Amino acid sequence: MAFTINDLQDLTRLLHERPEWLGEVRRVVLTEELLSLPEIVRGLAEAQRRTEERIDQLAEAQRRTEERLNELVRTVERLVVSVHTLQNQMSEVRGKVLEMDYRDKAASYFGSWTRKPRAVSINELWDVLEERLSQDEMDRLTRLDLLIAGQMHPKWGSGDIWLAVEVSGVIDKHDIERAVERAGLLRKAGFRAVPVVAGHSMADEALAYEIAAQGVAALLNGSRIGWERALADTLQNTQS
Repeated sequence: MAFTINDLQDLTRLLHERPEWLGEVRRVVLTEELLSLPEIVRGLAEAQRRTEERIDQLAEAQRRTEERLNELVRTVERLVVSVHTLQNQMSEVRGKVLEMDYRDKAASYFGSWTRKPRAVSINELWDVLEERLSQDEMDRLTRLDLLIAGQMHPKWGSGDIWLAVEVSGVIDKHDIERAVERAGLLRKAGFRAVPVVAGHSMADEALAYEIAAQGVAALLNGSRIGWERALADTLQNTQS
């Protein structure tokens, strides 16, 4: 039986009048897959929404993790600075304690190099130094860690001898340079001054060669190194 326009119009009118028939018509006209498509789309939309929520949660978690890591890095950096500062402070403290020990026990530490060694202040030489050195040279010399006065042992000569001592827990190249410079200033002012470095250890074993090359005597954890060579250089270079 052919389907006419009037039949279609009648069907349309009936569906408007009886909307509950629409579902049955859809099941007849559409396949099951097409009918389930809206539900699938809704499911996909919901899945996408949950995925986006999860991505947002992961992004927030990553942000918090990065913040914690950054704070941890800053904390570690502050800790490194604090430890470095503490190490420097402890090194300074050890150096000061050593200075006091060398000053108080000058005879014990330096008695094999000089007779009657004693720690003296730059002030005792001030008038002579002021006449013979510039103000800048005076300023540098007054930063000398320790000045020891003594007399030459007869086997090496006679007269007064001075030790320009730079003290450090760990002796480095700068200690050697300062000892040489400050002994040189004393020599310029007319004093027979031997550059000396004193401490527990050396920062680098190669510094032993530097000490020898510079004509410096070393008091290293109780061991005495390079005195005769340093004294010979001093006697040769002291201004009369």
